Amino acid sequence: MNIQFNKKLLNNEYFIIFGIATVLFMIRTVIFFQELPLWLLLTMYPISIISILLTWTVFKKIHQFLDRQMPYHPKKLIYRVLAEVLLGTSFMWVYMNIMLWLNDTYLNVFIVERKLRMAAYISGALGASLINAGFIGYHYFQEWKNTLLKAEKLEKEKSQVQFDNLRNQLNPHFLFNSLTSLNSLIFENQELASQFLQQLSKVFRYLLQNKDKDLVSLKTELEFVKNYIFLLETRFNNTLKIKIQIPDNQLDKRIVPVTTQILIENAIKHNSIGEGKPLQIDLTVIEDYLIIRNNRQKKTLVETSNKQGLENLKNLYTFLTDKQLDIQEDSEYFLVKIPLL
Repeated sequence: MNIQFNKKLLNNEYFIIFGIATVLFMIRTVIFFQELPLWLLLTMYPISIISILLTWTVFKKIHQFLDRQMPYHPKKLIYRVLAEVLLGTSFMWVYMNIMLWLNDTYLNVFIVERKLRMAAYISGALGASLINAGFIGYHYFQEWKNTLLKAEKLEKEKSQVQFDNLRNQLNPHFLFNSLTSLNSLIFENQELASQFLQQLSKVFRYLLQNKDKDLVSLKTELEFVKNYIFLLETRFNNTLKIKIQIPDNQLDKRIVPVTTQILIENAIKHNSIGEGKPLQIDLTVIEDYLIIRNNRQKKTLVETSNKQGLENLKNLYTFLTDKQLDIQEDSEYFLVKIPLL
């Protein structure tokens, strides 16, 4: 849920003022076309701009004053709107009378006909209504935008918590299996046991160093994965085969830490591994996606699986990029495409 707003347009008050002044000028031209000389009609346009600029400034001050004295509240909305309309209308009534007096006194263009005076008041009221509606509408647009941003933030935090829970669940499970394998190696091959322990320490150092980071480079993640793969291949002997074929020009791309461990562990969890049917896991990059694919040898019963791991990872990537984490499967292969950032 990536949200973008044209703030430049919304914050460009002069654009709005120019628009309102143009609309009012066109209305006044139509109304007064037969009543006023051409030079005066043309003079009305810059006067309209100045008039709307002054009105906008006053209405803005009224709006700011009411924000302090009578903030928007769902239960008191009608009072706030009435106060805004009342103060705005009062200002416009005074302002229109002053403008008509200046017109009669200094321009010597007497607008004495009832129709013309009513037209002047109506156009002024229309301008005031547009400005008022603009301020009120902008307020509710801001409220709506803030609500969406808060909802997005909450969803992202929720997805992050779910992902962290998933990662924390895998680590004890992985540690238990690793220590079990290490215990066997100590009696069978002490040199290999020493190498296994060194790689295990590197894996957990990575987990500790990056547990609070949102992203790491693909190069850093792959260095961790290679240590992790050593532990897995030692544990499963020749029944697990993991191949990495990733070009160097992709190594600076970024990825959520431990993503690869989760997906490799997921493949091992959901597939049978044994003599005569090795599990093959391939890691490649195609068009800015990390592809993790394994052959399907699906287990009939999977322990400690809530089927939420991939969904949580998918939700987390939704907040990091517009590109979707994609899951594909058929009778032979299971494939996950991770967007690189």
